This record gives sequence, structure tokens and C-alpha cells, in this order.
Amino acid sequence: RTMGRGKIFFAQDFTMLGTPENVRQALCSLTDDRIISRLARGVYCYPKIVGEYSMRTIYPSTEEIAEAIAERSCIRIVPYGDQAAYLMGFTSLQIGRYTYLTDGAPRMIKCNYTTITFNHTSEVRIFSFINRTMQLLSLAIRAVGKDGMTPEIRALAAEHLMKVPKEEFQEDIKLCPGWVADIIFDL
Repeated sequence: RTMGRGKIFFAQDFTMLGTPENVRQALCSLTDDRIISRLARGVYCYPKIVGEYSMRTIYPSTEEIAEAIAERSCIRIVPYGDQAAYLMGFTSLQIGRYTYLTDGAPRMIKCNYTTITFNHTSEVRIFSFINRTMQLLSLAIRAVGKDGMTPEIRALAAEHLMKVPKEEFQEDIKLCPGWVADIIFDL
């Protein structure tokens, strides 16, 4: 409770309080009493509650869970593929699998209703972007491909580019693959 509502925490956070088995049993008991919620194996949260008369529980988003796991594991992650295209608005399809590129070990985490996949990449320049919009735009264009760049997607990409400061654009464009940089310059 001292962490506050909405906080994501891990079973390993409590190893100083007892043996791993005791910690697991205590967390299972708190989950059964609906005080905390289990999001994935070893990943829990103290959910937010809203509403004055009709109490409603709000759980962390899948992105928040992935970022908490990455922070705990001391790795960097970036959305990849269809997820990057969805975040940039290139597609309206809600994704069921969340895929991230990481500089850490590859792994798959099954959450309550979805799967979070961390795919290892040796392409470290993906993590070197200064501007998050440029990073996502580069990955989204890669996901859509040259043939998938419709006029609507081009207009949306140009709109996103307007928000990128010129200095950051000049540094980040060097990190994009050649064909992606060509598309961005055409916008």
C-alpha cells in the first residue's frame, strides 16, 4: 500500500521479507482476497479504483507492464511491427500481441489477455534515437513497407514529422535505414 495505487511490482521485490515460497504464498493470498492483482507470472499490481458509488478497478495497460518489466530487467525496449504502426496511427486494428525489440534476452510473457514478446536485436541504432516520434515513425514505416505507404499514411507521417524539432530530426534521420530515410525526405 505504501507504493500507491496503480503501481506494478514483482515478487522479487519482497525477497528480504522471507523465503521465495513464503513471499509467493503471501502474494497469492493477497490476490485471492482481491487486494492486489496478478498480471503475469511474478508480476503484480495494486490496482487503481475509481468511482464514488460504483467502484471500478483500473489495471495498468500492456505498455505499462512491458515498460515495468524492462525497467526491472535493466533492458531497453521499443515497439515493433504492427504495434509501432498502430501507435503512429497507420492502422486502426487493435493488436493482440505486443512485440518489442530489446537489447536484452528474448522472452515471452503471457498476461491475462495478451502476450508480450521481447525479441532481441543486435541493431543497437534503434535505441540511439533522440526523438521518440522519429523512432516510432521509422519502425512504423518499416512495418508498413514501401508498398503500404498510402496517401493517408503519408499525410499522417508528415503530420507527425511537423512535431519533431529540426536539430533532433537531423540527428535521427541518420539512424533510419536508407529506404525509410528516402520516404521521410519525400514527405
